[in-house]
Amino acid sequence: MKRFIGIVAALGLFVSSCSSGNTEGYKNMSVASADSLIKADTNVLVLDVRTPDEYSSETGHLKNAKLLPVDELEGRIGELNAYKSKTVVTYCRSGSRSAKAADILTKKGFKVVNVEGGISSWNESGLPAEKGTAQ
Repeated sequence: MKRFIGIVAALGLFVSSCSSGNTEGYKNMSVASADSLIKADTNVLVLDVRTPDEYSSETGHLKNAKLLPVDELEGRIGELNAYKSKTVVTYCRSGSRSAKAADILTKKGFKVVNVEGGISSWNESGLPAEKGTAQ
């Protein structure tokens, strides 16, 4: 029951924090709301669209994030087909490349949330980030 309430609360944050002016088909979400969504919904795919060097850098990356650079996304989109029924949370350094990735994914039928401000805002907010290379 607690898990159900947590998911409902996260979905409420998701709906209330989404940018209403976005016409691209994906939602923009603050880092705090994205963190709540990721914690509440274990079926979310967290997608880091930066380069491998950025993923492994001092800025770190989100826990369990899958690395798929935006420049490779269209050619490797098939790797994500198993996640079509899940929410995909995209992020990059500042939010620009992840918005591009969110647009590509939305056009391919994915349900996407873009983290506003990217890992830079995530770190500034004091949210946890992991260090290490992509698996």
